[in-house]
Amino acid sequence: MKKTLLFLLLSLTLLAACSNADSKESYSVEDALENGDVIAQHQANSFQEIAQGAVEVENADKLFQLMNNVEENKEDEVTISVFDLDGSHSENKISYNGETITFENNYGNYEQSPAGTYECSYISQRGPIVYLSSCTAEDGTELSTMIGFVGTEEAFREAQN
Repeated sequence: MKKTLLFLLLSLTLLAACSNADSKESYSVEDALENGDVIAQHQANSFQEIAQGAVEVENADKLFQLMNNVEENKEDEVTISVFDLDGSHSENKISYNGETITFENNYGNYEQSPAGTYECSYISQRGPIVYLSSCTAEDGTELSTMIGFVGTEEAFREAQN
């Protein structure tokens, strides 16, 4: 009887532990703000609409500062949180070690920017979009230009001030 009861208790404990492991705590916009992430909250599903401004942006100044630090050969890193309309969250990172820009892209839904980790030579902003250029994936695949972030021109203007 004691062995059966012990087995039952161990089984229930194991099941409880497994169910907690499967439940992912969701990462919210508030969490991203607290962590100082650059935030893109998509207000549409279409890339074209997002690129035309259907996105709410927070902390664009951190991305702008990273681009300045790259020009000045200063190490820097930003975490980018992308929130889709369905509430899903993807976390990307752009870092600079003084020589190479690393783009960890976990979103992968922007045109010409597949998910993966890339080493890039250049970062630039044109309009509301931050591009990474001369990128090489971990498997050696080369991409001439990737989209690293889609924001708004207004957010970048405010970041420059």
